[in-house]
Amino acid sequence: MEQKKKTEITKKKILMAAETEFAALGLAAARIDSIAKSAGINKQMIYAHFKSKDGLYSAVLEKVYSRLSEYQKAISDHEFEGIETIRNVITEYFSFLNNNPTFVRLMLWENLNNAEYVGDMKTTLYSGIEELLKKGIKKGIIRKDLDIEQTIISFNMFCFSAFSNVYTISKLMGKDLSSGEELEKRAKHITEVLLKYIFE
Repeated sequence: MEQKKKTEITKKKILMAAETEFAALGLAAARIDSIAKSAGINKQMIYAHFKSKDGLYSAVLEKVYSRLSEYQKAISDHEFEGIETIRNVITEYFSFLNNNPTFVRLMLWENLNNAEYVGDMKTTLYSGIEELLKKGIKKGIIRKDLDIEQTIISFNMFCFSAFSNVYTISKLMGKDLSSGEELEKRAKHITEVLLKYIFE
């Protein structure tokens, strides 16, 4: 039992260090030596647990995607009560992205990899918002002809880009769009855009 506990602690240290390294540098430039040093372990332990750098990268992606799955599960448990439900969901997603900067960076890197390592993952990503919209339609609150798939894509794209493009847009516009005040304004604007599509 003690050995199992030590193994789990070691794996946790490796994954934490690897998440930081991969988020900063991407798969190609990340180094196992650097990850081992940050984790405070011998690099052979990484190979013992994850076989290869690719295997470790896939494990990190599963870890960060599991956080989004948990968020989506929480959404699916909500009752649909109208406009305020959509407002709350968007606010919660902004909070998730703001609190998980490595998730945003890893998704950008994985897009550059053509989603090579995330393609086969079995997850419930975005199922929460799908279930919520279906509840709204069933209750007659949301229009029946709503394109749920496109709404989910827009929900993700609008919110995610507020964080993935924040530095370039801030530079071009000459203002810090990563500040709490600016993110709140962005969330409210996205909310109004989606509400008009969903309810009108």
